[in-house]
Amino acid sequence: MSTIDGMSELLAAAPPGYGPLESDVAWDFERHAQLVPPERVVLLEEWGADAAGPGALSPVAITSPFRLLSDEGVAAMQAICAELERSATGDVRIAKRARGGIYRSGFLRGLYSDPAIVGFLQGLAQTRLEPHPVGHHSIHINYAPDELERNVDQWHRDAVAFDYVLMVTDPRPMKGGRFEYFLGPVEEGRALLEGAGLPAERVAAPDFPGPGWAVFQQGHRVLHRAARLEERYPRVTVVASYWAPHGEVDDPTDLQTLLRADGRDIALVEWSRYAARATARKLERFAETKTDWKVPLPELRDELRRTLSLVDEAIEAFDREEEGRLISFGSGS
Repeated sequence: MSTIDGMSELLAAAPPGYGPLESDVAWDFERHAQLVPPERVVLLEEWGADAAGPGALSPVAITSPFRLLSDEGVAAMQAICAELERSATGDVRIAKRARGGIYRSGFLRGLYSDPAIVGFLQGLAQTRLEPHPVGHHSIHINYAPDELERNVDQWHRDAVAFDYVLMVTDPRPMKGGRFEYFLGPVEEGRALLEGAGLPAERVAAPDFPGPGWAVFQQGHRVLHRAARLEERYPRVTVVASYWAPHGEVDDPTDLQTLLRADGRDIALVEWSRYAARATARKLERFAETKTDWKVPLPELRDELRRTLSLVDEAIEAFDREEEGRLISFGSGS
């Protein structure tokens, strides 16, 4: 069973405002999808020896644009995003965004968890992918700010392993508002932003042929942003995030991002689900690889304690009052 299976059963218990969408339609892969592979997959090693860092989950950095939705799929997505914009909110990093749409739309749930699409993305990622245990990370929608002086989104790395950025509206008539990424390690880019800024020759901006096209990235290892618009335009993008459970490398998902993005009541529920699933995987690996008669008992005990630490931390979070924080490195404009 995939992580997203059964999420429709959570609708009855969802917070106010999470009811079904009037514009929703049932997802149909044959009608709504149109998979066209990217021309190129950029590897982290192309950006230098430090680009992967100790936390990379695969060699992949980012792809060139690929087609994901058919024209009919684009039309359905545009209607859904327009309805979700009515309840969109903002934060210190993003002026206007909608989260939790996965709980309100069968179309979004179907697109997100479709085995053919997940398999296609897994091939791009060059590692195992699964739907994310955190539903609010599954589908995140960014809208154009009301104020032109604001970036659509600031320079940041993601608090998820992999994601695609999908153009919902046609980007071709748009002035500004481009999706941009830094050609180098996240840490180097952050240091540059704290100084003179990113050199123009080390910032790339893919050309999307139209709506329904996306790029796929290992988002926690790619420094990126959505720049400010030069003229008003109804820019809408969908960011769909996926989990890449790994035997040795920690997942970048964090509670602090959830708390700031979604609030305590939502974050602790989502984080509890994530902690339980991630720990279940770790316990399986522990049983299979660590319970060796030759391992000294104190060492075995400490390893078991480390395996359970995420759940312990999740339990402790219920007794703390935290506002959380978002990963942002400034506008860099």
